[in-house]
Amino acid sequence: GMIEAGASTYAGMLPLILKLNSANSLHSKSLTSDQAITASVKDALRLGCMAVGFTIYPGSAKCFDMMEEARKIIAEAKSCGLVVVLWSYPRGEGVSKEGETAVDVIAYAAHIAALLGANIIKVKLPTNHLEREKIENIESLSKRIEYIKKSCFAGKRIV
Repeated sequence: GMIEAGASTYAGMLPLILKLNSANSLHSKSLTSDQAITASVKDALRLGCMAVGFTIYPGSAKCFDMMEEARKIIAEAKSCGLVVVLWSYPRGEGVSKEGETAVDVIAYAAHIAALLGANIIKVKLPTNHLEREKIENIESLSKRIEYIKKSCFAGKRIV
């Protein structure tokens, strides 16, 4: 894909991350949230990348398939010495639109990514909305971010 156009120019100079799956903006919003695998760990190595990236959608009907795909890719990437970045975006049938950024849901999505073995976890900024958990409302964004980081093995992952 696109990274191939500049990989030979920037390999070794910039820390390249090859995203291994991708969504499709033409995918109907009425269908289950999912992504297609579009690249491999071997592609990342061939292109001189230092990391691979993958997206999962906790809450989607496809979430368990995505988690199993991610786990296989994470194991392969780590066996080759690559860093793993996991985008964990709650969405789908199991999550309301407001819940996609609820602090409790984001914390759980980040925790899932940590459990799968991600080195770096990307989530959306959490709002103070609570979807499921009975936790105290966290008004401050910095405190919500602190709460999310704590959900990832007490801050032992980069979020």
